[in-house]
Amino acid sequence: MTRLVEKYRPKSLDEIRGQTEVVESIRRILKRGDLLHLLFLGSPGCGKTSVAECIVKELFGDNWRQYYVELNASDERGIDVVRDTIKRIARIKGRRVLFLDESDNMTNDAQQAMRRIMEKTQDTVFILSGNREWKIIDAIKSRCAIFRFRRLKDEDVLRRLLEVCKAEDIKITKDSREGFMEMVKQSRGDLRTALNTLETLIGADKEITVKNIIALQKPRMAGNALSFAIQGNFDKAREMLEDAYINSQFNTDEIIDELYSTLGVMTESKKNSGELEIRLYSKLAETEKAIRQGGNPLIQLIGFISYAWICPHLSKCPALEKS
Repeated sequence: MTRLVEKYRPKSLDEIRGQTEVVESIRRILKRGDLLHLLFLGSPGCGKTSVAECIVKELFGDNWRQYYVELNASDERGIDVVRDTIKRIARIKGRRVLFLDESDNMTNDAQQAMRRIMEKTQDTVFILSGNREWKIIDAIKSRCAIFRFRRLKDEDVLRRLLEVCKAEDIKITKDSREGFMEMVKQSRGDLRTALNTLETLIGADKEITVKNIIALQKPRMAGNALSFAIQGNFDKAREMLEDAYINSQFNTDEIIDELYSTLGVMTESKKNSGELEIRLYSKLAETEKAIRQGGNPLIQLIGFISYAWICPHLSKCPALEKS
């Protein structure tokens, strides 16, 4: 059985959700006929792969798969793959598109080698995608037209899920609507995650129930860890953060996103919450930067939780006081 993500993947640029500016710019490039190397940047599930496939369909029509090669840089990230696989593909005569997903996971040496291939190739158009722009070297970025994809809005995700439910004849009961909306919210603009979650919710009778939604809702461990730290329970906060780190399969981006999204709510009930929130936002930004620069993720995250534990007891900062 075809998974919902693939079954309902956009078949043309007209079906792309939430990326109007990107689609319009790409249409102008396609109309000129001088396709450049492209770099797609944005969070997971916002349409980067779908847009790449739609471009190839626009260029080559029904036989587009013959002219399209997709590699995942998370699996093939080293310089040997660039020299052996990518270089060989780029040397084949005839027009084609090489889509390199998660290119931000490639080593610097591999990126340097690929940059030289991109310079010399005549027929192969590279489309690179990544979540973290800072990990892609300037030499690659300077050779690409860069498109930054926005995280999808909840209404865009909801609209697409309702379309899929209608097409699949899936029933949404009245008492499950609130849970359905929570599922959309928890996807955080990642339509792929939302569709995968929807697929796991569908029962044999094709009815989404509250019980199924509650069972699959992801616990907000990182957000709860922050809450316990602010309330003064450091041991519990550290334990929950460590659990969040393991349960996310060491995905620090996911944990940091959750901390950002919950930080304001966690500080609302505290005295001088405005200043507290500013301090924590600033510290979390420092933590994120330290992780990106190679710091041990778990140590950095525990350091942030430690700061959140002592932050409510720090003296007021004159620079942050209201005038």
